Amino acid sequence: MNKYFKMILCLALPLVFLLGCSKQSSTTSNSSKAETSEVKTTEAETTEAETTEKKAELKTVAFVHDSNPGRNSTLTYTVKGDDVVKQEVYNVFDPEVLNKTADEIKELIVKTYKGYEGIKGVTQNIEFKDGKVIHTMVIDMTVVNLDEMKKAMPNEYSGVGNRVSFSKTRKMLEDLGYKEKTN
Repeated sequence: MNKYFKMILCLALPLVFLLGCSKQSSTTSNSSKAETSEVKTTEAETTEAETTEKKAELKTVAFVHDSNPGRNSTLTYTVKGDDVVKQEVYNVFDPEVLNKTADEIKELIVKTYKGYEGIKGVTQNIEFKDGKVIHTMVIDMTVVNLDEMKKAMPNEYSGVGNRVSFSKTRKMLEDLGYKEKTN
């Protein structure tokens, strides 16, 4: 009986505490509305300034690999310092040049990128347009769990920690034959 009394007491204490806080905040919130709105304006200005500052630090770099007949690949990276924030993949396959059907190419893409299915922060799409197969994928590095990415595609994501280094990625892409696209 003593055990149940203690358990009920432990469950009730936070409830009493929350009720006490809510009564206190409702009585003081009526008397300080002007003060609250000033704080909100200041927070909004701060958030806007931080957003503008963050946008200024972000840069976009694209790499193209078009030396494989029948396949053109563009990888676009949004980076902040040396950290990759977002990766966008745009692959265009020409079934006629590859001597395959569009469905065969789609099946190969699905099989190749199957590891990305269900990973939060990764979206991909395959569509048929003008006789070509187009595969797009966006990886939001601010959302994605890098440990899951490493498990899914160990050959594509290496390194330690919770970030992807742009300088290492650039080197890897250049080794694979990608050329940095300049505007």
